[in-house]
Amino acid sequence: MKPLSVSPVTRVLCALTSTALFLTGGALSAQTPAAKTARASTTGAQWLTRPERTDYAETSRYDDVIAYMKQMAAVNPNIHLTTYGYTTEGRPLPLAVIGAPGASAEQVLATNKTRVYIQGNIHAGEVEGKEALLWLLRSIAKGERNAWLKSTVLLINPIYNADGNERVSVSNRGSQAGPVGGMGTRENAQGLDLNRDGTKMETAEARSMASLLTRYQPHVAMDLHTTDGSSNSGFTMTYETSLNPNNSKAQMSLLRDVLLPEITKNVKTKHGADWFYYGGVSGTGEQRAWRSDAELAKPRYTSTYYGVRNILGLLTETYSYASFKTRITETYWFLEESLSYVASHGATVRDVVAKANAESIIGQQLAVRQQLVKAPALQAIVFAPTISVRNPYVADRPYRLRPDGQDRALVTTEMLPFFGTAEPTETTLAPRVWVVPMTASTAAAPTPAPAPGGFGGGRGGAQGTPTQRMMATVIDRLEAHGIRYRVTTADQPFSGDRFKIATNTLETREYQGTHKARTLTGAWEAAEQTLPAGSLVIPMDQPLARLAFILMDPRSDDGFMWWNLLDAVLGQSPAPAYYPVWRSMNAVP
Repeated sequence: MKPLSVSPVTRVLCALTSTALFLTGGALSAQTPAAKTARASTTGAQWLTRPERTDYAETSRYDDVIAYMKQMAAVNPNIHLTTYGYTTEGRPLPLAVIGAPGASAEQVLATNKTRVYIQGNIHAGEVEGKEALLWLLRSIAKGERNAWLKSTVLLINPIYNADGNERVSVSNRGSQAGPVGGMGTRENAQGLDLNRDGTKMETAEARSMASLLTRYQPHVAMDLHTTDGSSNSGFTMTYETSLNPNNSKAQMSLLRDVLLPEITKNVKTKHGADWFYYGGVSGTGEQRAWRSDAELAKPRYTSTYYGVRNILGLLTETYSYASFKTRITETYWFLEESLSYVASHGATVRDVVAKANAESIIGQQLAVRQQLVKAPALQAIVFAPTISVRNPYVADRPYRLRPDGQDRALVTTEMLPFFGTAEPTETTLAPRVWVVPMTASTAAAPTPAPAPGGFGGGRGGAQGTPTQRMMATVIDRLEAHGIRYRVTTADQPFSGDRFKIATNTLETREYQGTHKARTLTGAWEAAEQTLPAGSLVIPMDQPLARLAFILMDPRSDDGFMWWNLLDAVLGQSPAPAYYPVWRSMNAVP
């Protein structure tokens, strides 16, 4: 990747370190032999992060993060720095690679160790993950995590939404208990939520992340957040996995039945903290329950995107009404406990992921829509009060705070129903292949008025017939995800199914840019067709088949159709009678 430049701010911060830690301002990945073998005292002000230096009034800026990563890499030769992509505004996305002889994907894969990717700051007002990852790098630099590195490679980006991170305002996330010096924005520079871009791949950040997942092939991936949650929740950390019903059952069992219960028990024993699944209390009377969010079953959300890619995906949501220091600390504890588990059970983790990648879903009935379901047993839900605290820098808008050291007598527990997993409400067949047939005519049709969808109206930028434009967009997204496909070179017979459309509706409300959700109803019917040369074939005997299924099915509530990526055809007037994607249980040569 392009070398990272170092700003004057970074140079000032670097100057605070000792001579042995001097950072030259070269590429993030370019560490001289002298720098790589440098050693210095692991105490002193230069080891403090920006929150620590400001008594937790401020959060780290992009230059702070890059300088701190360089400083830690200069101390410990196990930390290799590189970049893996760019933000919308062109900021290089940093990556610390620890536990391999170098930072390249080839060097990481050659270790045959368990690979873990961790990102913070996807929502740049939720800054605790960023700061906790800097603490983790410091701990690694001091040599405190060498046991992990015998079996594990860590891939760490503390600052995923780097553009949003620089849009600091003291009024962002007004109810959150600090940092009072301000924090960044939820959205990226396009005004898009990066935690809604897992399927449509519309941002530079999401496309960079997907490329990293394809190249480095992590077994585990974590996305670190902070939740506004229920203001009287007693849980200072909540977590979640992929809720998609199509996930590998063995993966979900390892996460939900083993890893998360173990680390929850450990942190309670060590620190007295109460952790549980993400959600909140809703309903009254017999309907009162702790509920997750059924939306999290959709791979537009990063943790679920990990899951349908057969990665063990974890989402953390620390409690926004705890103090800033407490939120960083509890996120750090989560990293400690989860990484300790993965390092100790690496063979199991690798085996579960390998089996998920090899497992065939062809011929199975898979979910295209889902709902939350109630767990068999009641769960202990913890409550604790918050207080209202005046924000000294924002007029007339106090924030909520659960004070550190709160009297435990104020903490209460209630046994409640728990809706924390999802089951299908509608299923359909996973085929052997998806096919996007090329229309026989290659004459360019007049370009219709822009169809809804896309940020700024563009989808692929291709010219030609509606089918050609649609296919160019589909190919672009498949390549962004790393999904295998091929294009036919000759006409051939096709035996399979096509979806006859009964209704084709578009939401009036815009979402995530100018997208307007499209929904089709109808039914599959058998069809014998001629498949023209130039048609697109997506085989389902590949590791990313679960993701491909969700992207291509006409009833999927998070596929290409839903996000208007097929609108060059589906948005025409009159509307087409058939969905422009076929399926078959037969191989297409």
